[in-house]
Amino acid sequence: MITAIRSLFSSTLGKFIALAFIALIGVLFALGDVTGNATFGGIGGANVAKVGKTEIGLGELRDRVRAVYNQARQQQPGLTMAAFIESGGLDGVLNEMIEGAAFEELAGELGFGASKRLVDGRIADLPVFAGVSGTFDQTQFERFLRENGMTETQLRREIRQQLLAEQIAGPIASMPALSPGIAQPYAALLMERRRGDATFIPARSFAPATDPGDAALQTFLKQHVARFTVPERRVVQYALFDRSSVTVPAVTDAEIAKIYKDNAAQFAASETRRFAQVIAPDQATATTIATKVRGGTSLAAAAQAAGLSASTTSDLTQSAYAATTSADAAKAAFAAQRGAVLGPTQTGLGWAVARVEAVTAKPARSLADATPEIRAELAKNKANEAIVDYYNAIQDAVNSGASIEEIAADRKLTVAETPALLPSGRVPGQPAFALAPELAPVVAQAFQTGGEGEAALATLVENEKFAVVSVKSIIAAAPPPFAQLRPALLADWRLAEGQKVARTKARAIVKAVEGGQSLAEAVRAAGPNIGSVQTIGGLRGELGAGGQPVPPELSLLFSMAKNSVKTLEMPGNSGWMVLALGEVDRPDPKSIDPRRVAAIAQPLAPAFGNELVEQLVGEAKRRAGVTINKELVEQLRQELTGTAPVNE
Repeated sequence: MITAIRSLFSSTLGKFIALAFIALIGVLFALGDVTGNATFGGIGGANVAKVGKTEIGLGELRDRVRAVYNQARQQQPGLTMAAFIESGGLDGVLNEMIEGAAFEELAGELGFGASKRLVDGRIADLPVFAGVSGTFDQTQFERFLRENGMTETQLRREIRQQLLAEQIAGPIASMPALSPGIAQPYAALLMERRRGDATFIPARSFAPATDPGDAALQTFLKQHVARFTVPERRVVQYALFDRSSVTVPAVTDAEIAKIYKDNAAQFAASETRRFAQVIAPDQATATTIATKVRGGTSLAAAAQAAGLSASTTSDLTQSAYAATTSADAAKAAFAAQRGAVLGPTQTGLGWAVARVEAVTAKPARSLADATPEIRAELAKNKANEAIVDYYNAIQDAVNSGASIEEIAADRKLTVAETPALLPSGRVPGQPAFALAPELAPVVAQAFQTGGEGEAALATLVENEKFAVVSVKSIIAAAPPPFAQLRPALLADWRLAEGQKVARTKARAIVKAVEGGQSLAEAVRAAGPNIGSVQTIGGLRGELGAGGQPVPPELSLLFSMAKNSVKTLEMPGNSGWMVLALGEVDRPDPKSIDPRRVAAIAQPLAPAFGNELVEQLVGEAKRRAGVTINKELVEQLRQELTGTAPVNE
């Protein structure tokens, strides 16, 4: 979980370009600055940071952390706020806001800008603001702002910053290639082979069998509340509606007759033709080609002899053909017989020679003939209009503050209610419970809604099926009752105590190795219940191959100095490892095959681009100057996690 959270803040390039709307748009995960002045988003002048002339308010940071947390929870439904903060969420969000503010000030200093028209265009293109028709919808736009606790000014600042980042950071990050001279040392690094020894000291072997009592376990719970917290749960109400809920007006004969009359040309007799043609640069060449074709040579062969190539058009109407030639040429072409050769004819592209390849005549259709087609199209349009009107009417009711009960009563819909759900749709203690898969958008919408009683709309099947959603009640994230949790607390406390002993033994082994003993000798001297010494290592370039996670012991081994010894705490209070690095074999960069260097240089270019963006942001922070109110940040941390310092 910690790795997943930290990955939100791992790429500088992603921060500014690929992931610019973590708090705004569902698939996007990074943080741009929306700060502007001392009062923007702040509360009573309480500012957690100042970046140049920009101040980041406590309230703004609080809202942003919550927004980012809500987005992260979509990826990890079981994530709690306490776990999010513990995994670096608060610090990551604050850092992104600081970097965003510094970057925006630098952009202004360098003369970059983003016009209101450009921002308007980006807003109009964002799918999150599209209505049921698929185009920008003002109502959807206002609803989004309301649900995310944002103003239009804040949103525009977010988008403006992304546009600035695309202008400045995009070109810098998109390095096309690296020279072999730069890539050689990295190639040597990837071909480095390391070999060392490691031993594992399991915490379980040293865990006490005693029970420390309720007071000690309650203190332990307070210290590790995030680990035992059940995520927030919500009781969800929903009412489904689809096209069957809508009354669609019948298609009348008068409507059919009007469509037939208004589109008389569509039902009149028509003719289309397909032409093979070639465009010559001058009249003489075109005349030569036309003469050969009239003499029996194929148009393709005649064109090829002149160093040209022929092409075949699609089926064209006379007006469509006239658009590429002229009205007179089109008239003549549609009067000619199949197989006739036309031209040379002067066009905007040169001199054309054409041959009539096919003639397709379409007879006129009477009103009776066209009625089934017109009726079906009108029925489809009326059904679409009816569901859009129905949806919009319910959206209007939602926007006006109507409850789900009021909407359901007015529209004769049935309200269903779920048990207290996790964001995953599951119910703690009821493993057999499962909602229908189609209701996943209902759960997602319920956990995006601000509070209890607020209705919202969710799309189950695009343009077909929808739901009115409301949260009846919210059960805040909290640990289960102490009595219920006690067995798990006791087991974890014992492991934590065993982990302390394992740490002490690991440090003793390190001290012995640094004093001249081999790792095997130090392990034997440390006593029983310690694992045997194993050889570990490999090739640096093979770490993480195939997208596999790199074992923590190998990650540490490849960051150590030769002949050094280190300790490594294993996750989950499972124990400690001691690693001793013995061999480091790195080839001479100049001895590496140039083809291998070139292969390594290509994927390295994006990493270099990202490094340059990182340096640019660092310079932006240095120029602007950054001041952080650590006391306020700590207060917010305690507020969001619901904890206080243990020593208080």
